[in-house]
Amino acid sequence: MKNSTLVLLGCSISLLLNQFCSSPKEKNTATIEKDALMASPLVKRVQQLFETGGGDSTLQDFIQVNLEPIDPGFKIPALQSPVFATYGNQWVFFGGRKSGLHNMNNDPPAFPNLLANDSIWVVDLIQKTAVGVPLPKAYFTYLSGSSMLHFQDGETLYASGGYTSLDNSKVSNWTSDSFFEINIPNLILYVTSGGTSPSLEQVFTKVISDPFLQVTGGEMMVVNGNFYLIGGQNYKGAYLPGNNGAYTSAIRKFSLKSEGNGWMLTDTLSIIDSVKLHRRDYTLARVITADTDSMGAVIYGGVFNRQGLGYRAPVYLNGLGSGNPTVTMDQETLQKVNLYSAAQIDAVLAFGQYRVSRVSILGGITYMSYDSNSGGLIVPEIPLPFSNLISSYYTNGQGETIEMVQTPPNPMMPGFLGTNALFFPLENLRYGDSDTIIDLNKVFPDGTQGPVLVGYMYGGISSPVANPMSGMQNYNTKVNNTLFGVYMTLE
Repeated sequence: MKNSTLVLLGCSISLLLNQFCSSPKEKNTATIEKDALMASPLVKRVQQLFETGGGDSTLQDFIQVNLEPIDPGFKIPALQSPVFATYGNQWVFFGGRKSGLHNMNNDPPAFPNLLANDSIWVVDLIQKTAVGVPLPKAYFTYLSGSSMLHFQDGETLYASGGYTSLDNSKVSNWTSDSFFEINIPNLILYVTSGGTSPSLEQVFTKVISDPFLQVTGGEMMVVNGNFYLIGGQNYKGAYLPGNNGAYTSAIRKFSLKSEGNGWMLTDTLSIIDSVKLHRRDYTLARVITADTDSMGAVIYGGVFNRQGLGYRAPVYLNGLGSGNPTVTMDQETLQKVNLYSAAQIDAVLAFGQYRVSRVSILGGITYMSYDSNSGGLIVPEIPLPFSNLISSYYTNGQGETIEMVQTPPNPMMPGFLGTNALFFPLENLRYGDSDTIIDLNKVFPDGTQGPVLVGYMYGGISSPVANPMSGMQNYNTKVNNTLFGVYMTLE
């Protein structure tokens, strides 16, 4: 069980209400922040959570998440594991696949090109439109990949790697070595103009090829001009059942440098750790920490360990802004559910310099499942089934996590959903200038309890059962084509 307090910049939550951490010069500011803390029901509930030892995942979270199907009034393309970005009320997709879980026995061959997403899509929920154009021929091989690494920074989208096809193969057989810097407003104009304008050079403003970039199934972070490719693998050749690619087991760091008429990678560095970073297809939570290097990340889950199972100990990444990242593995928490890449809600509770992040994972693939007979979580006989659970993680982003799992009578997922799906937060609820992180103070202002619509879950894999490829019968999975509204309620 975790300690009963979550340490934030030298102050524990249990002390915040009684002994506010501040210097004499900061007394007035500290008094204001202390008053805000004392008035916040969210802070009090977080304090209670840690005081009761929230490491017991059977305890009820004070924020409950639920999903409800929404009819957008128009047809939205169904995809899993695409690159995505947001711009105002518009969503942008490319890459990914139009099919469910890949064929495990390779009969027919897995990852056929016919089921790769061959278009760029712009979806507008307000205007009720979905506009698509074919991928530019010059970049088709690279932009049609699945599980590409990507990161949005304001109006700029970065994307690299991914599993795609080379040399006229009929199936994916190569991990891409290309990197793209993309102007999102220009990309939207390109799509809505039918692919006629602006020019590709105005859309894809930097294009680089380098073997250092050959990663799929990892995640990208960009902080203060430092680019990070975290975990993942280089899968070589067509898919073979039971085979993994070459795991990077690393954080690959680089910067960009102008060279002649083009661009190149510079300051490349690999931080290799075969214990903490030998992971792919995990959830990377972006967190706001309380120190001066405030953007951090936490790796939750991922596959595969030596036993062919998922990883359960969270890994904390800090120092990203300074260019000197540190990697720390949680020595106490072992994640119980939702170990695979899935739709996630990154949120933060912030007062002054104090931060607690809350990360929700919507389904995916899990270690433990809900057992209706016992009313609790069990380890199923067949490992790593699809999940119908919603889990949340309270963390300081620097070494501590408490896991909370919603079980009946609290809401569960509306099916075995969430794997390789996306979550789009409402623009008015975002924290600061973040593109992905929700501000819990905006979700629950002035005693609001909800339910509050915080965003939408889109796409991903839908399975009719927990284990679609076991026993005497195989069940077909597919891409989820239902849009779900995601709601939070303060209990």
